[in-house]
Amino acid sequence: MTDVPRYDFDVVVVGGGIAGLCAALTAAEQGASVMLAEKSPRAERGGNTRFADAQMRFPHAADEYGARAYTEEEMIGDMMRISRGRANRALIETLVRNAAATVDWLTALGIEWEAGYPHTAGYRRSPKAGGQGLVDTLFRRLEGRETTISYDTGAIELLTDAGRAVIGVRCASPDGLVDLIARGGVVLASGGFQANVQMRVAHLGRYADSLILRGSRHDTGEGIRMALDIGAQAAGQWGDYHSAVIDARSPAVECGVTALYNFQMGIIVNAQGERFLDEGEDFRDHTYVKFGKAIIEQADGAAFCIFDQQMVQREEFARAWRPVGAPVEAPSIPALAEALSIPPENLERTVEAYNSAVQPGEFDLDRLDGKATAGLQPPKSNWAMTIEQPPFVAVPVTGGITFTFGGLKVDTSARVLNVGGQVIDGLYTAGEPMGEIFYYNYPGASSVIRGAVYGRIAGAGAAGRAAERRS
Repeated sequence: MTDVPRYDFDVVVVGGGIAGLCAALTAAEQGASVMLAEKSPRAERGGNTRFADAQMRFPHAADEYGARAYTEEEMIGDMMRISRGRANRALIETLVRNAAATVDWLTALGIEWEAGYPHTAGYRRSPKAGGQGLVDTLFRRLEGRETTISYDTGAIELLTDAGRAVIGVRCASPDGLVDLIARGGVVLASGGFQANVQMRVAHLGRYADSLILRGSRHDTGEGIRMALDIGAQAAGQWGDYHSAVIDARSPAVECGVTALYNFQMGIIVNAQGERFLDEGEDFRDHTYVKFGKAIIEQADGAAFCIFDQQMVQREEFARAWRPVGAPVEAPSIPALAEALSIPPENLERTVEAYNSAVQPGEFDLDRLDGKATAGLQPPKSNWAMTIEQPPFVAVPVTGGITFTFGGLKVDTSARVLNVGGQVIDGLYTAGEPMGEIFYYNYPGASSVIRGAVYGRIAGAGAAGRAAERRS
């Protein structure tokens, strides 16, 4: 198509979430001319990041937030353990070794921090203005560098030369097709395929069509598809995804943060009033994703978190949940069951068995306290407290989808590899389109920092390649 308008830049970034913004800012800092192509309208910019708390896990010394030291080796160990050893260790090590410097860089750009959710082992920080404030600040910094940002501009095809190197990307813009030519490279930072129902069902299973979408409706997998179309290698766990224990009354699309991060303070039962997981297996940061998926596997994909006043009255209880509506309250367990349409005799039997199994010990949410049940299946391995002080409180929960785990094969320089394992010249990726980072489960607060770290690496790589080609 010889009549498609062509615009030349050093670096073209596809997507305006945390990964794309960090890539564009880093390339601009290095003197590159940058185009950021954002599929969404301006009012909806920011990808998944704008819907998130955007908390970040990174190694640090004991600090002013009262957190203990968290070392690089601990973070690497956590991420490898939680992936059951399947994560690409080289990618994990690169992420971890660059995480603290990336947080410092964001701080220098004007991001202000506060402590993350309580009882998460002290390794995370939260932008004070959340994900929305984070992306707004970074967009302002990018605009201040006089870079080009084009909204309502969705990438549809990568452009290659005779040697199969990527030289740009064709986009559908409000004015029609445009070719954005990139001297140094194209950075794909366009999210996963979680908003694409057809791809969800194809890769996650038939139940996935009804999953509540927590983030951006614009993350429909085009970046991944375009790369695969030119021979990129698929990588990672395509049949799995990031979930959460969320309020079942959440909006179906772009529900944002409606998660219950205090589920470990009570018990979780299904529609028959039966427990089906160990609520105290580990810190909630290491279980909320797998528990969200476990809830989806229950009948109707729904369950209930149940608490008594011993927990409800604690200060940290209210700080760690975002219910959509008022919780269900009742003066007795049978009355609570009736209100939830659970067979009362089942829930009463479950609570009695659980209470009888609770062992003595010190309750301490700041550590794996070992206050457990005995002789109960499934057990509750930590934070087991009897449910006996009315009024009893319940919230209906399900598991939404945040982002998909499957993506592209990349090296530690954020360069995309082809099916033969060779670098595709001129093609970089960062954030959710990357594969081989998460498997089965998810270490809390590690996705936004992944996007930031690899966005910076990709932006620097593309800008450096542009400088070499100019010389």
